[in-house]
Amino acid sequence: MLARSSLRFALLLALAGAASSGAIGCAAAPIDDVPASADEESGAEADAISVPIFLRSDQVSFGRAPSNTHDASKSVTADFSGAEASAKEIITWLDKHPENKNPIYLGCIHSWVYDTSHTYRTDVHTLISRVRAATKLPLLIYFEEENASHSPHAVSTANGHSLGTLAKQTTLLCATYANGQDSHDEVIAKVMHFRSWYHDKLGIPMTSLMIDVDTSQTPVGFYYGSRGDLAGFNQAIGWTLRSAYAHGFAGFHTYGNVGGNFGTLRAADSTYTALGKAWHDLVVAHPKQKFAGL
Repeated sequence: MLARSSLRFALLLALAGAASSGAIGCAAAPIDDVPASADEESGAEADAISVPIFLRSDQVSFGRAPSNTHDASKSVTADFSGAEASAKEIITWLDKHPENKNPIYLGCIHSWVYDTSHTYRTDVHTLISRVRAATKLPLLIYFEEENASHSPHAVSTANGHSLGTLAKQTTLLCATYANGQDSHDEVIAKVMHFRSWYHDKLGIPMTSLMIDVDTSQTPVGFYYGSRGDLAGFNQAIGWTLRSAYAHGFAGFHTYGNVGGNFGTLRAADSTYTALGKAWHDLVVAHPKQKFAGL
């Protein structure tokens, strides 16, 4: 594993690459997300060097992951209201902690709200632009298209340019909800959805997109995490990492939701052992690619 300073440097490079990308274009209509097969993905991986450094970042807030990100989401309301005040609080913290060199995690965007509420979009952009202006540290924001109460909703082409502008200032952590009940092809489909729609159709640069997996241990009825099959999930998380690399994403992020009210538990040690092995194998298999992570 590489040092934390390498991760910070890599994230800065990725952010710089996003900021220098071209204008965001809009497409006319959605497409069906048809993934490559598992066999085809192996071939894609051989030519997957498309980002300067492939990153791994583990969210520390909810479990056993290493401390490699400053979580500022406690200063941000769930609907991003009061964005000016939230930004001021975060900037004040940054001013008081110049020793912090970690990326700044700013909370969670719900795509279905972003796509339908002008106020929400304005507040999200205000928060990120204010913090972006105050620091050169990488900014990370969780990006989810569904939850327990909302079916999947991709950001529409009508708001693609807006999201692209946002992605020039922060990295979107794309929540796949890969889980212990998924087959290999289902994992690939979840990863490829974010490339097919957000990059290929909306024009978001791959340097602004990282693939996320929630590492929680969950009951079978859940839509993410182990879903009652920890061994299957430990295999799926390796598939997701490999797929993120094979299809040109900027990196891989893990997030553990341990809200006891929902029956979830922190990531199992075996999950991070499996992820560590998958990461190691990926690094060894691609000596020409630069990697950074913990």
